[in-house]
Amino acid sequence: MNKLSRILITVAIPLAILLIPVPAGLSVAAWRLFALYIAAILGIMFRPYPDPVILLAVIAVSSLWLNNIGVALAGYASTTTWLVFTAFMVGQAFSDTGLGKRIAYILIGKMGRTTLGLSYVAALTDLVLSPATPSTTARTGGLVYPIFRSIASTLGSEPGPTAKRLGAFLSVLLYQISMATGALFITALATHPMVVSFAKDLLKIDITWMLWAKAMAVPGFIVLAVTPYLVYKMFPPEIKQIDNQEIANRGMAEIGPMSVKEKILAGLFVLAIIGWSTGSITKINSTAVAVGFVAACLVTGVVSWESLLKCKGAWSTLIWYGGIISLADGLAKAKFFVWFAGALGKSISFDGYGTLTVLLGLLALSLVVRYFFASQAAYVSSLIPVFFTIGLVAKVPVFPLALLLGASSVFGSQLTHYGNAVGPVLFGPGYVDQVTWWKIGTVMVVVNCIVYLGVGLPYWKLLGLW
Repeated sequence: MNKLSRILITVAIPLAILLIPVPAGLSVAAWRLFALYIAAILGIMFRPYPDPVILLAVIAVSSLWLNNIGVALAGYASTTTWLVFTAFMVGQAFSDTGLGKRIAYILIGKMGRTTLGLSYVAALTDLVLSPATPSTTARTGGLVYPIFRSIASTLGSEPGPTAKRLGAFLSVLLYQISMATGALFITALATHPMVVSFAKDLLKIDITWMLWAKAMAVPGFIVLAVTPYLVYKMFPPEIKQIDNQEIANRGMAEIGPMSVKEKILAGLFVLAIIGWSTGSITKINSTAVAVGFVAACLVTGVVSWESLLKCKGAWSTLIWYGGIISLADGLAKAKFFVWFAGALGKSISFDGYGTLTVLLGLLALSLVVRYFFASQAAYVSSLIPVFFTIGLVAKVPVFPLALLLGASSVFGSQLTHYGNAVGPVLFGPGYVDQVTWWKIGTVMVVVNCIVYLGVGLPYWKLLGLW
């Protein structure tokens, strides 16, 4: 599809919505804002321009046409927007100092004697970095994958005839691991704060960093623990033994002794984890902890402002994320979702269906539609509010609804190689064919469903969340 076609689709559908008479019970301003929201979603999906450009354009139209500059920019004052933004900066600090690589090589030296052991090293490395890196592309694609790709190359595994020696296995494995760690923390994925924001606006619940981490801990860590083993069994590499000490020693020699910056960053990271995990006691907002972390990194010289300015992912995310949050919050304040819930309640009857049945139906639907989304942000921003609204109408317990759909927003990406931005990074080199990638991903989605339904729901009940 060429650029002109994508522009026409992005513009034509919202215009068609505006030609429809304003539904009863909804204000003209709310209906127009809904049309602009759809334009933003379509723009993110079809990408005639980069995401920040799309959102700036929609915000500009909203501000000029609806004269609502305060509403249009409100998302940039949101704590969730700044939590994502600052977490990107923290990830940049791990990259600049080399601490991320050092952690990986230390683990390789300790546990990487076999390829199965190496797979658990990859899982632990991704896990350690996940609370501070909300971009899977930056975390897995930028920090973890290059290290393990170089290991595959060192052992003579390249795309093509030698792919199955090790490289193909690692490519598939790292994608599954990235999705598993991505579910564990609010700050492990850029779209999680969006889910939390929708939960607060629509479900009227406040999911803190610690509550999310505690709720995801048991099912999430089970999934992470079994992922390397299952991928190893489904798609075993030809190489089974590795000279891990040589690889670790060579890697550590390249990065040299641990620098003062790395030591300071490690200390600050521990303090940040403590701050995030004790927020319910100290009453310090998780975003305040993240901002303090970045400020401390700058003041101590761990990372330079010039380096942070080069972190394109952070600045791009700030623009598009703040914009989409602004539009969603504006719709919530305009009572659009209240109206939508009422309309659904009149047209859909849930009589005879238990709340668990509805929840399972929403989970299944959330997975089926993922084949149509090449952007996780587009999926979350367009369908999570709809699913939450349906759940409200059906009187589904709100915490299980938010947590299960929040988790599925991550593991649903495993169905394809394009469901999450890191997918093309790992699939692109050509180690693995699409059929194999999709088959393994489908099995892992089934595993996730079994764990989150069979373990997660009872565990959340035990926590008193429903």
